Amino acid sequence: MFLVFLCLELFCLGCIVRYNPYQGAAYFSTSKNIVGNVLEVDKSITEYFNLTKINAQLAHDNAVLKNQLSQEIQKNALNQDTSVSILKVKQFEYSVARVINNNTLYSNNFFTLDKGTRDGLAVGMGVISPNGVAGQIKACSENFSTVISVLNTKWSISARIKNTKADGIVQWDGNDRSIVQFTNVGRHHKLKVGDTIVTSGYKETLFPEGLLIGTVKSIEEEGGAYWNIDVKLATDYTAMDYVFVIKNNLKVEKDSLEAPFIKDIK
Repeated sequence: MFLVFLCLELFCLGCIVRYNPYQGAAYFSTSKNIVGNVLEVDKSITEYFNLTKINAQLAHDNAVLKNQLSQEIQKNALNQDTSVSILKVKQFEYSVARVINNNTLYSNNFFTLDKGTRDGLAVGMGVISPNGVAGQIKACSENFSTVISVLNTKWSISARIKNTKADGIVQWDGNDRSIVQFTNVGRHHKLKVGDTIVTSGYKETLFPEGLLIGTVKSIEEEGGAYWNIDVKLATDYTAMDYVFVIKNNLKVEKDSLEAPFIKDIK
């Protein structure tokens, strides 16, 4: 009986719409708005789920551009200095990976990437975010890698003040997740709040020279020969998504050459 009633209701509604111009116009106007809203919602949902794919493609394109830029910079160095080896034009290569797990609440934090040895990643490679230095690969499996974060009190990186070339060490003290300490900078060096801190290119050849770390936030005298310097990090480690892994094609050669001297020092 209910189905019969429903069919009669639909039939009557059809007659009203068909033979009454006003009701027909109202019906089609209302249905058009409803269909339009449904299509708009469907489009928004589709675009939302496509964002991951779009972001992945953008990250890949960014890695390609970084490789091209790195080669151009080294080519310029080669043109200006004939002592620069042609091999160094392709010394650093960038590949993209995604952060699938991230810790920022502890004193020795790490994050996990969705790429491993099968993708060419290896222990010791440097990792950067789109904004600056992120960390160093500590362990790799076939499909995943764990990375020591800059927010790790047991990890440090050689750095320098961009405009003065003053060298020092950047290390986190375990407190503010947006601030690291820049140490071993002698008080004879002139610096100011706002100065840019970049990689020096020294630390185990992890990173090319000049990659952004952050900017000087505060400077204090420690009473000795060095400044106490706080640096505002360029990377937000609580919101990392896609990162870039740096392969140094000359690392093995350099490490093997330095190994006997390092052994004697130790």
